Amino acid sequence: MKFKEVPAPIFKRLFAFVIDILIIDLVLLWPMNNVLSKIFSGKISSNSIAEIISSQFYLIFCVTVIFILYFTLFEYKLGQTVGKMLVNLYSVSMEGNMNSWQAIGRNLFLIPMVPFVFLWVADPLFIIWRNQSLSEFLTKTKTIEQRIEGWQQWTRK
Repeated sequence: MKFKEVPAPIFKRLFAFVIDILIIDLVLLWPMNNVLSKIFSGKISSNSIAEIISSQFYLIFCVTVIFILYFTLFEYKLGQTVGKMLVNLYSVSMEGNMNSWQAIGRNLFLIPMVPFVFLWVADPLFIIWRNQSLSEFLTKTKTIEQRIEGWQQWTRK
């Protein structure tokens, strides 16, 4: 059986991303909800605006680290996140094996700060234009789908 690599369709990419977000939320963040609420409620004693902003910043920082670790470790070690596994997508380097910097770089769009938020617009536009996000282009990586060669012929018989 021969496999053919084709650029990942945008709808499969989006579906895989939504699955990954749900997994992170259900498996990692939801069980920690009580712990996090206790930590942050204990930090805010006088309810000053500075303390509230500080605790929100800390929460966003922690969630961002969890997201980056999830995507980076799965793509670096396995070439796929759980969402990508379900829709048969792979993250690959165009230079051989993916290194850790490529895995980190392709996931910088997850950081909710300037200049990374610009990737929220640039990445989808690049995918539509080049079948590759800007992050992937800069890190020399791509997201592909592996198809069995001739699979369309099998379904027509």
